[in-house]
Amino acid sequence: MKRILTGLISCLSCLFALTVFYGYCSINNMKSAVFEYNLSKPTKSFVLPVELNEISGITTLGQNEIACVQDEIGTIFIYNLTKETIIKEYPSKLIGDFEEIALVGNTMYLLRSDGVLIEHLNYSTLSSEKKEYALHLPSTNNEGLCYDKRNNRLLIAAKSKAGKGNENKDIRLIYGFDLKNKILSKEPIFKLSIDKIEEKARAMEIPIPMRKIKKTKKEVSDFNFRPSAIAVHPFSHLIYILSSSDKLLLIMNEKGIIIHLFALDPVLFNKAEGITFLPDGDMLISNEAQKGKPTLLKFNYVKK
Repeated sequence: MKRILTGLISCLSCLFALTVFYGYCSINNMKSAVFEYNLSKPTKSFVLPVELNEISGITTLGQNEIACVQDEIGTIFIYNLTKETIIKEYPSKLIGDFEEIALVGNTMYLLRSDGVLIEHLNYSTLSSEKKEYALHLPSTNNEGLCYDKRNNRLLIAAKSKAGKGNENKDIRLIYGFDLKNKILSKEPIFKLSIDKIEEKARAMEIPIPMRKIKKTKKEVSDFNFRPSAIAVHPFSHLIYILSSSDKLLLIMNEKGIIIHLFALDPVLFNKAEGITFLPDGDMLISNEAQKGKPTLLKFNYVKK
C-alpha cells in the first residue's frame, strides 16, 4: 500500500510539473505573440507635412517607404522614413472619403468609406489603369483595409454597425475580397462582438466608459469598438485592429479569437487612423492632425 501511495504521489508530482511547464510555455508563447511592442514609448515619432493633415491610411512599400492616402482626395503620397518627407505624389481626379490604402504587388487599392474599392494597376506609371468595385457592404462606414497575403485577399473592416435593427447594433463585420476572382466573400470572414470585446477589456482592467440614462439616472456601459484600421502581422499573422475613437488596439488570431486588447494613450494616439508593418516587423501607426500636427509613430519589433 505504501508503494502504491508513493507511486501515486510521484505521478501526481510529475503531472503537476508538466502542467506548470506547459502553462508557462503557453503564457510565454502568448507574450511573444502579443507583447512585441512598447506602445507607451515609440522608437521614433515623425511629424508629417501639412499635406497629410487628414492622413487616413498607410501601407508599406519597403523598409524605408510607405504610401499614404488622406480624406477627400485619391492622391497617393509616398513618404520616405529616412528623409522624413514626401518624395513622390501620384495625383488622382478621384473625389470621396478615402479611408485606407493597401499594396499588392504593384497594384494599389484604395477604400472609400461607402464601400467602393479602387484598384490602381501599376499605380506608379502615368498610364495607371483604374477599376472600381462597388462592394455593397452592409455597413455605410468602412475604414479598415489591408492585404492578407497568406489567404490572397484583402480584409475590409466596417467602422459602424452592419445594418438596421438591434441584432446588428453590437456587431462589427470584416469581409474578405478575393484577389484571384476579384469578388467579395458572401459572408463576413470575422464577426466582432462588442460584448466579448468589453469582457476582454474588463479582464484586462481597462476602464469602461459609462453614461447615464436620462429617465432612470442609471449608469450603464458606453463601451464601443469602431475599427479605423487593420493590418496583418508579417510573422505571427495575427490581426491588429485599431479603434481610433475608442483608443483601443485589438489583436486576434486567424480564427477570430481575441488574443489581447490594449488601451491607447489618448495623447500619443490622438487620432490613430492607419497601421502597417515594415518587412522587419516594425510597426507604424499614423495619427491625423487634431489640435496639432499629423504624426507617424514607429515601434520596433522585439521578438521574445
